[in-house]
Amino acid sequence: MIWKYRAINNPVAKRKWLTYSLCLVILAIATVTYRISAGLSPKKGLVALTSFFLVIFLYTIIMLGKERYYFINDEIRYKPFKTKLEDIENFEVDKENKLIRLKLRKSSFFAVKTLYFEDEEEMEEVIRFLEKVTGLGS
Repeated sequence: MIWKYRAINNPVAKRKWLTYSLCLVILAIATVTYRISAGLSPKKGLVALTSFFLVIFLYTIIMLGKERYYFINDEIRYKPFKTKLEDIENFEVDKENKLIRLKLRKSSFFAVKTLYFEDEEEMEEVIRFLEKVTGLGS
């Protein structure tokens, strides 16, 4: 089973990427402020800050519009992350935000913990699949 989503079409994923971008903007402002206080001319600092903003803006647009793919066979894959189906203890469905949160027996940093969707039909298909394979209900 394969499905795709774009972060711009999922409210939780969109919020996650916008928050990440805001953190990058704050880091850019802090870096340029520090460099100006350490002796960089304000003119060069403004050019650097403008460049940072442009790069962060373009990065955010690309990440919000990029298609991401999930694969399910013996495990749930979202490259480079993967979770074996037998590791799923339970799952929680949030239809309003179009996502499924997986509760794992043994959590790992590289495990898929949240499944995002932009299409409700694909989400229903994955819910049925997870209920069938794991023997769990939401």
